[in-house]
Amino acid sequence: MSEVREKLDDVAKGLESLNGAPIGRDLDVEKKSDFDPAEAYAVQRELRKKFSKMSASELNEMLDVQASREVGKQADAGILNQLALSNPQIAKALDSSGGSALIRQDLEPILYSLFVKKFPFFDRIRKEPANGLVHAFNQQTAYGDAVFQTETGTVTDDNSTYARQTTNVAVLATRRGITLKNQFALGQGGSPFNGLSQELGSGVTAIAHKLQKTLFQGNATVTASAGANTELGAYDANSFDGLRKLLGTAASAGNEIVGKGTASYLSTINEAVAGVLDNGGAPSAVICTPTDYAGLVNELTNLVRYNAPSQTEQAAGATFGSVVTAAGSLPILAVPGDAIGQYAVSGTDYRDMYVVDEAGWSMPYLGSDSITTLEIPIGVNGALTRLYIMYVMFGFANKAPQFQAKVRVTV
Repeated sequence: MSEVREKLDDVAKGLESLNGAPIGRDLDVEKKSDFDPAEAYAVQRELRKKFSKMSASELNEMLDVQASREVGKQADAGILNQLALSNPQIAKALDSSGGSALIRQDLEPILYSLFVKKFPFFDRIRKEPANGLVHAFNQQTAYGDAVFQTETGTVTDDNSTYARQTTNVAVLATRRGITLKNQFALGQGGSPFNGLSQELGSGVTAIAHKLQKTLFQGNATVTASAGANTELGAYDANSFDGLRKLLGTAASAGNEIVGKGTASYLSTINEAVAGVLDNGGAPSAVICTPTDYAGLVNELTNLVRYNAPSQTEQAAGATFGSVVTAAGSLPILAVPGDAIGQYAVSGTDYRDMYVVDEAGWSMPYLGSDSITTLEIPIGVNGALTRLYIMYVMFGFANKAPQFQAKVRVTV
C-alpha cells in the first residue's frame, strides 16, 4: 500500500487541482480568478493517460486510497458563475454551505480509466457538447455531386442532403456508499477490504454495462411492437436510440443489412465492407460479440500455416486483432456481456455484427464527457452513511447511417 501512496503522491497536485482552488466566502475576487478551468481540463486529460496505463488491480488500489481522502472544496456563487461562463462542462466546484454535495473530480481520472477498461469502445467514440436537453443534429443522407466544366465556366451549385434528427441526452446514475459503522469496523479491524472503493468500482461497472447495452439496444422513441426480443429493443423513454434500432429494418436509413446465413464470416464482412465503400463511407472497425469473434478467429486459424524454426518454438494457436478487407486492415472489437444481445425477425433469431465508419458517430453530452461523482456529506440525509452519486449524461448521434453496415448472424 505504501507503493500505491507514493504513486498517488506523484500526481496529488494534479488531482487536487481538479477540485478547484480552495476558495471561501471571505476571499477577494482577485484570488477567485486564480483557478484556470482550461488548465484543469488539460491536467485531467494528462492524468487520464497516466492512469490508463495501469492495470485494473492497480487502479482499484489507487481508488482505495484516493476515495478515503477529504478533498472537497467550498466555493461561492461568484466563482461558480465564472466557471460556468468560461467552460460549463469543467466547472468543478459546488457551493457546499449547508451540507450540500461536493463534486469529487479528483476521482474522475481513476474512475474514467476503470470505466474504459470495462467499456473500451467508449474511448473510440467522439464526444461533443449537447446543444440542449434533446440534442439536435444534421444527418447526412447524400453528399451531393461535382461536375467537370469549361475553363471559364460558372461553377455549378450543389450541396449535401440532410435530415434533421434528434437524440435524447439521457441521465444515467447510481448512488453508492457504505454505513459509517461499516467503515469504522473495516478500518479498526485492520481489514484490507475497502467497502467504499468496492462500491465505487461496482458503480462504474453498472454505468458502463448500461451505457454500452443502450448504445446497441437502446429504444427511446418507438413503443409499438417494441421489446427486448425485437429489433427495436425494449422501450425506455429516458434512454436513447441504439445501433440495433437505428440500423434496423424499420429505420430506412440507407445502410447495408447483410445476412450471414451459411456463408463464412470473412466473406460476409467483406460484403458489408463493400456496401459501405460503395455508399462513400470509410469503414474503421468491425464490432461483434465474443462468440462471433471466436467464430471468425477459428475460421481464420484454419488458413494459417506455422513455420516454427525449432521444436522448442511451436505455436499453440493464433489470435487475430484485425481482419484485412477492401478498406484495409480493420480492428475487430469484441463487446463483452449481453450488450449486443439477440432478437427475432419473422421467427428467426439473430445477433448483430457491425462494420462501422466511426467518423459518422458522436455521443453528445451535458456537463462532463465522463463520470461525475458527487460526495454526500455524512449525516445530510439523517443517516450515518457515506454516499456517492455517480452519473453521466449522454445521447447517441448517428450522423451518416449509409456509412454503416449491419450483419445479421443466425443464432
